[in-house]
Amino acid sequence: MTLEGEIEALNARLRQLKSQFNLFFSGALPKPPLEVRDLLDKDVKRLGMIREMKLSQRFLYNNFVNRWNLYSELWNKKLQEREEGARTLVLARRRLGTEAPPGPALPPPQATAPAKRLVARAAIRNAVDDAGADLKAFYKSFLEARQEAGGGKAPSFEKFRQEIERQAKTIREKTSCEKVDFRLYLEDNKVSLRAKPVSESVKKSAENDPSDAEENRT
Repeated sequence: MTLEGEIEALNARLRQLKSQFNLFFSGALPKPPLEVRDLLDKDVKRLGMIREMKLSQRFLYNNFVNRWNLYSELWNKKLQEREEGARTLVLARRRLGTEAPPGPALPPPQATAPAKRLVARAAIRNAVDDAGADLKAFYKSFLEARQEAGGGKAPSFEKFRQEIERQAKTIREKTSCEKVDFRLYLEDNKVSLRAKPVSESVKKSAENDPSDAEENRT
């Protein structure tokens, strides 16, 4: 893989890691993706030790590192605030004497079905005009999700782009929106592609009426 390809792969992993942290902070994931973050940090440092970088390659790498550092600082700050908030709540309960006395050990929790996981998302105005890096990265996330789910032969990028445009066109005609928000989910070893309008003029109605969302199970 070329150095440019490695940097683009790091960008794709950063987008996925960002989605996982967002899910954790919103309460959709039980624990933060710290192992994934540490692995990505290790690869970022490894790539930075390459001395034979061209000027253009160094520019791409430095841009990525700047984004990586910003997100890392933001996540660390939120994790610290979350930990301090939980500690403060425990201390407050102790002062008020509201903590329940020790009781018998509770039975282990029953196994639950795996939660639906957001893999990637992309806002598409027109798949014909937007068939660039963002859509290709979205397609790459789609392929990775299918591979994780153990799916069969995946459609080509052109067929994937045509399906995105078909759904986007349907929703644009239905709601007169400017862009369509596409999201990839992984649930029960199945990949689902969902879409909904994102323009301000229909944002409120789209939130209040779930029927505005188009869904395609892949």
